Parts: sequence; structure tokens; C-alpha cells
Amino acid sequence: MMAFPESWLAVTLAKSAGCPAYPAYVPDVPLPFVAFRREGTERERYLEGSAAVPLATFDVNVYAAGYLEAKTIADRLRLGVDNFAGLGEGCIITDTRVTAEADGDPEFNQGEDSPAAYVVNMTVEIRFREDT
Repeated sequence: MMAFPESWLAVTLAKSAGCPAYPAYVPDVPLPFVAFRREGTERERYLEGSAAVPLATFDVNVYAAGYLEAKTIADRLRLGVDNFAGLGEGCIITDTRVTAEADGDPEFNQGEDSPAAYVVNMTVEIRFREDT
């Protein structure tokens, strides 16, 4: 059975953040939570074929009721995800990096002046082995 880095990322994000982590689609859930989606996967090409260690890039977004809460969760995610290498949820991960972090635009409910959620955007890169 094929193993994907998304499986490791979902488990690690939820464990590190201490709140649910959702891939791609987020159901109507209370704050805080983490959402992530794969931006792309690069596969280097060689004369002999493609490399067996592609690089997957993920957008990771933290949503929380307060600015400092969102920043604290993002920091826990960085500590839990950055520089991991090993077997994760059946996937052989050779390297992980948190390559960017920035404050996102606050989310507002329609007709309200106060933010409903503060957002921190992160970029995570995972190099992993795949069956060839």
C-alpha cells in the first residue's frame, strides 16, 4: 500500500497543535484548528528516470480566536514538524522544513467589526521516498 506524507503531516499537526488538523476541506468546527493542503510535488528528472525522493510543498494555516493563540500554535507546529526525518505513518520521510511563516488576513463574520479568527500561514516542505 502506498504511503503519503499527508498522513504523517495530519497526525503531526494535530498532535503538535493540540487541536484538529484538516486536509483541504474544513468542516464547520470551533476554533482553534489547522488546515493544510498540498501546493505541489516536485520530482527531479535524471537521464535514468525520476528521483525517488520528491519534494512536496504544503500550505498550513492556523486559525484561532486570538492573535497570540494563533502564533503560539504556529510555534508548536514549527517545533513538531521542522527537521523531522524517519518513518511517519508508513511514509519514509527524509527531510522536513518549515520554510515560511507569516500573519494571514484575519477572518471576519459578515457584518461584524471584530475578527472571528486570526490566521498564521506557514509553508512546509517534505522530502519523502516513494515507490518507483
